Amino acid sequence: MKTSDDPMASITSAFLDMNTDGETIVLASLSAGVTLPYAKQDIAVTDVTTGQRIGVAAMKNAHTYHAIVVGDLQHILGAPNDWNTDDDHTRLHEIHPNLYQYTASLPAGTYHYKVAFNNGWSDVIPPENITLTIAADNTPVTFSYVPDSPVTRQAEVYDSINNPDAILPKAADTTTALIAITLEASPDVSHTLELQLSGYAAIPIVPRTILNAERFIYQGNDLGYTLTPQSTAFRLWAPTAADVQLLLFESETGGLTRQLAMQRAEKGTWYASVDLALENWYYLYLVTVQGENRTAVDPYARALAVNAARAMIVDLAKTNPASWEGDRSVTLANPVDAIIYELHVRDFSINPNSGMRHKGKFLAFTERNTSSPDQMSTGVESLRELGISHVQVLPAFEFATVDERRPDEYNWGYDPSNYNVPEGAYATTPHGATRISEFKQMIQSLHQVGIGIVMDVVYNHTFATGSSDFDKIVPGYYYRTDNSGHYTNGSGCGNEIASERPMVQKFIRDSLIYWVREYHVDGFRFDLMALLGVDTMSKIEQDLHALNPGLLIYGEPWVGGASALPARQLFTKGQQRGKRIGVFNDHIRNALIGNVFAHDMKGFATGDSEQVDEIRSAVSGSIHDFTDTPAETINYASSHDNLTLWDKIMASSEQASEAEHILMDKLVLAVLMTSQGVPFFQGGDEFLRSKGGNDNSYNAGDAVNQFDWSHKAKYKDVFEYYAGLIRLRRNHPAFRMSTAQDINAHLTFLDGPANTVAFQLGPHANQDSWQQILVIYNPNSTSASFALPEGSWTLVVSVDRISEQGLEQVSGTLEVPAITCVILHQGE
Repeated sequence: MKTSDDPMASITSAFLDMNTDGETIVLASLSAGVTLPYAKQDIAVTDVTTGQRIGVAAMKNAHTYHAIVVGDLQHILGAPNDWNTDDDHTRLHEIHPNLYQYTASLPAGTYHYKVAFNNGWSDVIPPENITLTIAADNTPVTFSYVPDSPVTRQAEVYDSINNPDAILPKAADTTTALIAITLEASPDVSHTLELQLSGYAAIPIVPRTILNAERFIYQGNDLGYTLTPQSTAFRLWAPTAADVQLLLFESETGGLTRQLAMQRAEKGTWYASVDLALENWYYLYLVTVQGENRTAVDPYARALAVNAARAMIVDLAKTNPASWEGDRSVTLANPVDAIIYELHVRDFSINPNSGMRHKGKFLAFTERNTSSPDQMSTGVESLRELGISHVQVLPAFEFATVDERRPDEYNWGYDPSNYNVPEGAYATTPHGATRISEFKQMIQSLHQVGIGIVMDVVYNHTFATGSSDFDKIVPGYYYRTDNSGHYTNGSGCGNEIASERPMVQKFIRDSLIYWVREYHVDGFRFDLMALLGVDTMSKIEQDLHALNPGLLIYGEPWVGGASALPARQLFTKGQQRGKRIGVFNDHIRNALIGNVFAHDMKGFATGDSEQVDEIRSAVSGSIHDFTDTPAETINYASSHDNLTLWDKIMASSEQASEAEHILMDKLVLAVLMTSQGVPFFQGGDEFLRSKGGNDNSYNAGDAVNQFDWSHKAKYKDVFEYYAGLIRLRRNHPAFRMSTAQDINAHLTFLDGPANTVAFQLGPHANQDSWQQILVIYNPNSTSASFALPEGSWTLVVSVDRISEQGLEQVSGTLEVPAITCVILHQGE
């Protein structure tokens, strides 16, 4: 490799990593490509702390590519289907770092292909398909991928038919801007390390995946503080720190009371113990990393000062409400028995018409017999009347985007700063341990009326990087970065947590276990769950179901941007199969109400006549789509994201009347409640909640987001319809089958008029008391005549009437009203 002639050339980043062979390497990114090979004497890796050079064993191009030929030829070459980015039959293999090839024989014909990388579609070349014409059977074809063509100086794809004279690079021609330097010995990661190449300025080396080594993986359960009547101990994982000081404060805002040097301990941890019970004291860590001093809050903090300025030491037993030891989680035989209601703590009670005293607070959920000025039940009483099984609360741990001292500030909370402490803005005071005790009171109160609580958790990203406690304590470890040192943005929020790294994974698992043990949480909804990865989510499921087999685990099976986690490791739809984890089903959402990113797009319930097959798939629990069992699909049409259900219906069917809009809303709910799977809806849907067309109200404040409890009286018939269908579902297990085998045996689709869906459940599906159940959806603007199966049927649901005792007896032909679901049954 020759040195750079460009005076502006630089080493843009250098990480201390560990390769697949367990060797310690320095992965360095350069601002401009250089040509290999390179003399080892021109590479300087220095331990600045000791002044010693570290020996270099080898240096090579670090670029590696998982490249696959994808196209309409793959099925011929052994893949299960075409255009498959996840099948290695057509993988191009490395000839040398600047040439990857795959050779196969093809029959005569015309084919189309391109090259995809890392098992996904986010990076493909060329953008347009390449046409390949084979004149004779059994013609050999060599496909080539050249990362840096010596002719064009860019990545190229060739094949031996279209490009027989292509100039392919030799190994000696390799030019690269990413190099891997193998070290003769692994340096001390707590020392300041530096890389210099001839012609380049020196740059610090940041320890990164080297910290995945066994010697740095701490398995203990005492990270954070341990309080006893006689002492207080502290343990922090900070393997790259040269020094850690414990800063102790006797009050929330007062000056430093005591400073104590922590001692280096096992597996990259630091430890200190004080022979005092420091209950209600506060603390910080002063961490020295690569010559810089950083003050940080303990990631394992369990209590906080206002706005997370300091960690607090509390005796958690003293935060327990009366009879807490008798509190029990709400557990169900199967997730399909759940009916999940999503809400934001503040939205639920902040409106003056809520009738609740603790407006916007956790304690609003402890109030009983509350009502609106219209004398309609509100709060927990309304939830009981509605009949849901679980509330899912938007992020309720400490987040960064409200000042807890300013009661009018608003945010959804998807900006986490501290994962193990309830948000202070939802407590009657953000000082002390009040937020902890009041969060527990909320949970206990809900449990007392048979309602479980699901926490919406955001372990995929943090509010900030650099200034985050993770980055202050172990820079470069907790977040995914690209080879140039930039934070990758799979979350769409500027960063993504590196959950695949052992100590990051441990933190997430420890945090979830803590919420279950300490707070009796009944489930978790994972924001952008795909980013946590298959391995991490599988371990989370094992951890949590070992504590509570009935605990709900589900989340979003998608990402918010291009992730550094390989595509096959992302926990996307289909990856949940057999893992007792549910995923949000955007298929049913889009089929029911239209694509949520196009406000005017219609769905099955709002006038699109092309969605019958999608609705049938959803009714079956998506077992012929992406699930193994119906418990794996969270069936929904609305959530905090995008338009509310009512706003979406109005936006996509502007010409319809309000009466028709209401029928559409009821039909959406009917499909969700009669489909196999786990039904979910946004709080307020039961009385046609609107946000005035705001499809991203994360910081829009109370005027947009608050529940308007006057709507419950205004749309009383809608609320009663929701409650009636929820009651019907909970009373009849036919709508809650738990296996694909049962669904295949007991659910039959029937023929009917155009753009309708009809199905029969029986006999005695899932041991239901009703022998046969018939469900018909008619989304059309006119009534539809339906020929009923033989015998007399009891009508129990029609338009705005629900009665499990029966509305009337019908037989022969039934006229199903427009935009309506009807449900009938036969036999007891």
